[in-house]
Amino acid sequence: MKRKKRAIAAMLAACVLLVSACSITEREASETGGTAAGQAAGENSQSDSQSETAAESASQQWAKEHQLDTTQSSEELYQNALKTAGGEINIYTVSGRMENVKATFEEDYPGLTLVVHDLNINELLEKFTREYEAGIYTADVIHVKEQTGQILREFVETGMMHNYQPEDIFGDVDEQYLQLTPMYFEADWWYYNTEQYDAPPIDSWWDLTREEWKDRFIMVDPLTDVGYMALLTTIVENADMMEESYKEEFGEDIVLEEDEPNAGYAFLKRFARNNPIFETSSNNVVKAVGAAGQEEAPLGYAVTSKIRERDQQGYLLGAVDNFSPAIGIYGMNVVEIADHAPNPDGAKLLIRYLTGDADGTARGFEPYNTLGGWSVRSVVPQIDGNIPFEDLNVFPQDLNYTYDHLNEVQEYWISVQP
Repeated sequence: MKRKKRAIAAMLAACVLLVSACSITEREASETGGTAAGQAAGENSQSDSQSETAAESASQQWAKEHQLDTTQSSEELYQNALKTAGGEINIYTVSGRMENVKATFEEDYPGLTLVVHDLNINELLEKFTREYEAGIYTADVIHVKEQTGQILREFVETGMMHNYQPEDIFGDVDEQYLQLTPMYFEADWWYYNTEQYDAPPIDSWWDLTREEWKDRFIMVDPLTDVGYMALLTTIVENADMMEESYKEEFGEDIVLEEDEPNAGYAFLKRFARNNPIFETSSNNVVKAVGAAGQEEAPLGYAVTSKIRERDQQGYLLGAVDNFSPAIGIYGMNVVEIADHAPNPDGAKLLIRYLTGDADGTARGFEPYNTLGGWSVRSVVPQIDGNIPFEDLNVFPQDLNYTYDHLNEVQEYWISVQP
């Protein structure tokens, strides 16, 4: 494991935009009709606005034409999908497990072909955006994890992707999750080595600011994985919870330093100064924590679904699932229909399949029904040993807040690195 030491001095210096003042007065502009440049700028602005409106209208019209707001049976969608795009359905996904879905989907729906494009999220969004802007429509379904508000704000609200929420599947899903089309949840929590500890050795985020844990905890670098920067942003958003948790932990009110705007920022600074060790993936984190025979195993923060590595890899992992004020944030895996999808009925059928279909038993969700993963639907049978999602103590999340404030939290995080 390589510790990343950052010596950043001028990164937060802002570039100053110099704007020349127009010499024409408001009265003169009114009398003369404004400068030629001003008239051209106004015309261009009006043209851009009209283009955006037309694009939104075309997107909305496409969604309406293909009945994305209608509930249809899987059999009806299957028959329609067979007659469209040669029966081919393309999914852009961040999950290697989608290959398992491909096998059962093609068995259950003979004649259809599921083409899986397995990409990391940056590659996926870049590929989809580039193709869409060029008028190349390949994707039918987009499967990504949403934690930052980017999918909501830049893709769904702009009409590049569409929600598809048939009543017989999403009618009983909590409305707070329906800004997008949710498939399942994951979260992150702290892991410890069960060979060294009989019980969780920490119970609060503030424990990680204590001297005894300095240099002894691992997480994925928030500067390389935006999901972890979303966590830090949510901690700042919930500064009141962090303040209460501090008092519970130390028995006194927090005293903020000059460069700590609130208890959320105070935690970020003190956490950073306790020298977290950064890794590149949750896989590496749980391996470092759970390996046998260590003299002093570290603590590690990683995705909840990695608890399955206890059985699959034999790692000695315990999960800290009772944590103050919350274990972290949930990551909502969403499945959206791409605007102008070549096989829209196939896309709708696949989303139904991935979410368990009407009765929750379709095989599409089976690869994702693991320890540390939770369907958004109560009708889907939960795997034995899983904590009910409603019992999982996570921070309240506002995707719009995260989207609007993530960059400023990131700048603060950079500034407090030792």
